[in-house]
Amino acid sequence: SYQVQVYDFHEVVNRPVMIKDKLVFYAFSQKENYRQYIRDVIYHLSKHNKIIPSYDLLKCHENKGYQELYKREIGLQSLNAGYYTSYREVDVDRLVFPVVLKTIKGTNGNGVFLLKNKADFFKVVKKLRNQFDLLTRLDLLRRKYFRKKKFSEYPDFSDRRDYDEYREYLRVEEDFVLQQFVPNLNFDYRVLVACGRYYVMKRSVKNGDFRASGSKLFSFSKVPDQGLLNYARSVYEKFDTPFLSLDVMFDGKNYFLGEFQALHFGMSAMAKSEGFFGLLGGSEWTFVEEKPNLEKIFGQTLVFYLGRSCQEKQLQPSLLQPEVMLQ
Repeated sequence: SYQVQVYDFHEVVNRPVMIKDKLVFYAFSQKENYRQYIRDVIYHLSKHNKIIPSYDLLKCHENKGYQELYKREIGLQSLNAGYYTSYREVDVDRLVFPVVLKTIKGTNGNGVFLLKNKADFFKVVKKLRNQFDLLTRLDLLRRKYFRKKKFSEYPDFSDRRDYDEYREYLRVEEDFVLQQFVPNLNFDYRVLVACGRYYVMKRSVKNGDFRASGSKLFSFSKVPDQGLLNYARSVYEKFDTPFLSLDVMFDGKNYFLGEFQALHFGMSAMAKSEGFFGLLGGSEWTFVEEKPNLEKIFGQTLVFYLGRSCQEKQLQPSLLQPEVMLQ
């Protein structure tokens, strides 16, 4: 059994609460201001506790750019990808088209574009830049044509350079990832892992589209795909987390990891399933019939994970839960 303490995030910040040398499990939120608040608190707690999931995995949540950095850190071989803040950082002449552009935020296929050539690239990145309002355009016009040409305190001043630099300073752009395109995909897989349980949902691509995410075309099978499950397990074992959601692509020969989440992910693959896949005797995958009870599965998975962690380190678990999750 475990001694569990439950706190709201604001209690940890604003009340005399001391959490040190503990196992800390937490939830997340879609509210942008609350997300930043949670990140601040979790980073602070990560200095003296084991955070579940880790702060790195928190940063990976709906951040496709940091996911690419984290894949490299843990040695996870996947699709070729680059992470950029502006189109100017991209050597377009060296891009291999078609290529997929993904904004770092967005779910259900939003912010994902298939670029077939340079024209597509410049068309899409233009959409990722803000348009100046009338007052800003007038101010830029003033800077370019109607300012004094010389300033004694700035002998090297150039009104043209000032205009160019100020315009770029005001320009708001959106970070994005350029990812290798896998052709002829008619579906992908969403795999939810809860320690030894593997829930698999096949997601088909709509006609005329290339994205399976957000298609709402789901199907399930009770026949184990040994290759897919072995791949999902090999990926999961590179992470230190009780839960993991994986988007897996298959080109007929190789499996590739698209995106992943360790918390606050969609539950359809588990909730709509009739059971899960598990290893029989440690070598063969088999389907286990089980009507999913989400709360029970989460509890069992967390207890199993905590038990394993407590064996590695003599720690007492502390459960950190935000107020919004109590509703």
